[in-house]
Amino acid sequence: MPPWQTFKYLSKRHGLTSIALLLGCACAHRGTMNSSVSKILSLHIPNLLPPGSSELMLLSYGTQAAAMLSLGLLFMQSQNRRMVEVMLHELESVEVRGTSGRLDGVDPAESTAECFSLASGFSLGLVVLGRGLSTKTLADLRLLDTLSAMISGGRSGAAPAPHTDKDGAELDAFAGLSISSSGLSNVGAVAAIGLAFLGTNYSPAAQRLAAPTPLQQLRTADPFMLLWKTLMQQLIMLDHIEPTLSWIESTVPNACIVSTANTLAPDLYRIRIHAVAAACFALALKYAGTEDPHAHSIIVGVFDELELAATRPALDYESSLTRAAAQSCLDIVCVSAALVHAGSGDIATMKRLRALHGVNANRSYGNHMASHMALGILFLGGGARFTISRSTQSIALLVVALFPRFPQHYTDNCEHLQAWRHLWALCVVPRCLVVRDVRTGQMCRDAVVVLHSENRQTSVVPPVPFPEMDGVQSIRVSAPRYMALSLDVSLGSHTRDLVSRRRVLYLQPQTPAPMHGIAVLSQFTEWLTSTQMRVNVLCAQLMQPHSVNDAVDSSVVHAIRRLRICVLAMHSPFVARNSCVSGWAEKAYLAWLNVRTRVVALARHDEIRRLLTRYWTGSQPNTQLSDMRASYATIALLYAVLDLPAPSDAMKLAQQVPISQLIDFMLQ
Repeated sequence: MPPWQTFKYLSKRHGLTSIALLLGCACAHRGTMNSSVSKILSLHIPNLLPPGSSELMLLSYGTQAAAMLSLGLLFMQSQNRRMVEVMLHELESVEVRGTSGRLDGVDPAESTAECFSLASGFSLGLVVLGRGLSTKTLADLRLLDTLSAMISGGRSGAAPAPHTDKDGAELDAFAGLSISSSGLSNVGAVAAIGLAFLGTNYSPAAQRLAAPTPLQQLRTADPFMLLWKTLMQQLIMLDHIEPTLSWIESTVPNACIVSTANTLAPDLYRIRIHAVAAACFALALKYAGTEDPHAHSIIVGVFDELELAATRPALDYESSLTRAAAQSCLDIVCVSAALVHAGSGDIATMKRLRALHGVNANRSYGNHMASHMALGILFLGGGARFTISRSTQSIALLVVALFPRFPQHYTDNCEHLQAWRHLWALCVVPRCLVVRDVRTGQMCRDAVVVLHSENRQTSVVPPVPFPEMDGVQSIRVSAPRYMALSLDVSLGSHTRDLVSRRRVLYLQPQTPAPMHGIAVLSQFTEWLTSTQMRVNVLCAQLMQPHSVNDAVDSSVVHAIRRLRICVLAMHSPFVARNSCVSGWAEKAYLAWLNVRTRVVALARHDEIRRLLTRYWTGSQPNTQLSDMRASYATIALLYAVLDLPAPSDAMKLAQQVPISQLIDFMLQ
């Protein structure tokens, strides 16, 4: 969406619309530091506005929180110093800020300072995501000391000297204190530390988030803060997470470990189940989508224990507190169980989640949200097509989306903005590796895919859950009656990125037996001729807009894509050595030249050039084309034949050369 179009939506000052627009723009440009989107987001952050202008905005905390998190998405892993300073200042000043100051009454997107503090912490963590040990340009900010001081209730200037290595040099941009108290900036500061050091295994940072050792401090601590710190502590030490009961017990404070001699006091039991729930959540984030049986069995065991505690009758005040705590932890564990089997439709998990569905006086809106989100993740893509990624960015976004404190009612945005719950969709990746026939598009049932790495090779029979690409250097696909396909998927190659995103491989049928070769070759020639004729008819239709009707043949684009794949596949060394196949390759290449020449001639017309320019700039469709379908068919046809850039890339190139010259270059 062009920046000038956003004004039409933001000027209405409707909270939910503004939140959706800001988050959508940031998600579409995450990690790009796009200047246009950055300007839009900065309008909603008072500290990024000129002096005296913040009073004119009168924005709700919900809109400000969405804008703050959107900045973190936009500058993800950039380590931008200006953004880090702004987010750090917001965390430090949130304690003294007043109400949002809106004058238009109740806003459905209204939130509180706690939500804005959490957004600032998330945003700061996303900007420095997983790079806490390499932030040399931010060393003077001493972020770990400052954030630790916020958690402990002190001031950033009272922090001790930073850690140094054996040579006396400063080890990182963060160094520290201990933690114990509560406040508006606590949750956000813990989130910032956890995300900044996500997966770094940096024990000094993890120790800042350790639970208090004295029993009295442990009893008076907020159980949710202990859960939140335990989760972030384990995500920092990501490589140390193991799907074993001994590891789960290692995350529990010593005073809360169950022994056979005695039982735990109710307050210590509540602390224990919060720590165990945090450990299950961290375990699920590491093994998301892997269907690991050990991780799943541990989480299911905890699920059954918490379900029993959540349904136990409350006879007194202590037991009612325990039951409420067990219900809150059950929400976290049910999402964790679904994460491990994301997109698989596991029956055992589904049975447990189905038991949570239904009307119950003890279940709130947030409890139903957790169980329904778990069902959606479990049956992602119908239970076969998609799963959850386990990259560093995906883990961070899952922490934001699945924040382990669910709302009490549908308007509850006090601590966590409910719009952030949708960010888990950015972590979805295709699940299955599929091999298809390039001519018919049908699945090749007898194909075998061999993954070659440095030390070993692995054979899989598709369709199969997509294997791990770590260390894989090449892929070879073979099937009876099809030509073998070899792909170089070494680290950094374009093919690796394409296969990881699409996860569909196409095979070209082999030349049939001599007695059938003439008949099949004639069918192939007939298909080539038909494709060329359909392209000519479609181009003639698009050049006569008044004759365009609902019968625009959009299937031509699919035929062109198959023809292009045939031409690319037939340029392999196997074709050059095979005289029978070379005849097929020559006919396919001549047909491709004719199709490309016809489409290039269409693209040289002024009306089509203007249509392409409007598509790149995001302007309204061409009014001279009577049917919107004709415009879409034209753009699809141009992109199927020509190597045109995406609109965002085209606008970047247009900053260097005029668009007219850019189009001329693409049509050469």
